[in-house]
Amino acid sequence: MQRVVLLSAATAALFIACAAPPRFQDMRTPSGEFCTDMPIFAGKTQPDREFHRLEPVQSEPSAKTEPERLRSLRKAACFAGGDAVIEAVEDEIRLPDASYGKVAAGTAIVWTRREGAAAKPLDLGAKTEEDKPAGEPTPPPEATAPKEPKPVDTSVEVKSPPPTPTPTPTATAAPAPTTTSTGTTTKTKTTTKTTTKK
Repeated sequence: MQRVVLLSAATAALFIACAAPPRFQDMRTPSGEFCTDMPIFAGKTQPDREFHRLEPVQSEPSAKTEPERLRSLRKAACFAGGDAVIEAVEDEIRLPDASYGKVAAGTAIVWTRREGAAAKPLDLGAKTEEDKPAGEPTPPPEATAPKEPKPVDTSVEVKSPPPTPTPTPTATAAPAPTTTSTGTTTKTKTTTKTTTKK
């Protein structure tokens, strides 16, 4: 009797393990949409919702037409657990038979917030009035009255600091001619270069 029960349990486990996966047309994304309706954002187009990148996905090389490649890309993203595909492009790859073929590639993403849901701050352990237990007393408010903000005095003139003088390149004036004891005149020219660091 025990052998019959054991054999039937093993047979049932074998059937469950070998059962066919669900059809792609019936599969749903984490947000609840059908995988066949998954949005694909081409190139640098970004969705207007917040998302998290999961992993790169690629269509099967056996897909010959563009609709087949898009369906295969959606299928790969759905198996990765994505809600959509971003940065979708068509790439040319080298097939095992040394020929070239096209595949669709992109990045599977998952939405971080449901559509229409407002932004909610992170819970960092702070308790609000609703979160406190009924038996916990509420501390009394502080006795000091809040200070009123002081208005800005616009009648005071604010002066900016004077601009710093910028040094300019200068040359010294030509010196006066000097006379030697032999009666010849010699002119000496001296130039000074000044550079400014910026």
